[in-house]
Amino acid sequence: MHSKTQGLIAALTGLPRVRSVNDIIIKDNFLEQLSFDYKTLGRLEVHRLKVADASELFNFYFTGLSEEARNLFPPYPLFSPPVNSADELAGRIRDWGKEKDWTVFKLVKDDVIIGVCLLKRWETYRPTSGLAVHEEFRNKGLGVLLQTIVNEQAVLLGLKMVYATVAPDNAASLRIHEKCGFKKTKKIVPHYGYKNGVRVMDRNDMELILELKRK
Repeated sequence: MHSKTQGLIAALTGLPRVRSVNDIIIKDNFLEQLSFDYKTLGRLEVHRLKVADASELFNFYFTGLSEEARNLFPPYPLFSPPVNSADELAGRIRDWGKEKDWTVFKLVKDDVIIGVCLLKRWETYRPTSGLAVHEEFRNKGLGVLLQTIVNEQAVLLGLKMVYATVAPDNAASLRIHEKCGFKKTKKIVPHYGYKNGVRVMDRNDMELILELKRK
């Protein structure tokens, strides 16, 4: 078994609810897909996001997440500025695909997206992660699972660290990141949203950082 696959399996099966990891495809240091046997939820699949997933992702974002969750997770450029249709989202995925330093994963159960996670800007000094879980699947350990996938993708790319920003009152996200080894820094990062189509700073986020160990 390839060492990259071994490291990925070890990290994921180390999580308390993951029984096994299967169907792993890694291509050019990018995770393309895998599946889990997950306690309480059965078979789950992870796939790298494609343009064809736009309609499914649009539904997840606007029906699977609360308004509060969307405010906390508006990943640029997919959903910031606000997107109005699945076709518009497909165009953003296609345009973003021309850039090389990002990847997004969808977590799927029975062909329905129940979570997403991403890693972007890894060719800059500040590679950044993000994640969101469907409202009906909260409190099942999926946030930690998704962040672990992002962390392992960062390891595959040979990154030294990953950054995250968390709203000060987002206790759930803070717990997830701390469980995954992130540490708070003293830096405060401005967060920008849109009001009546105008970009405005709507809050200050805490910065967290994860130093990655070589495998």
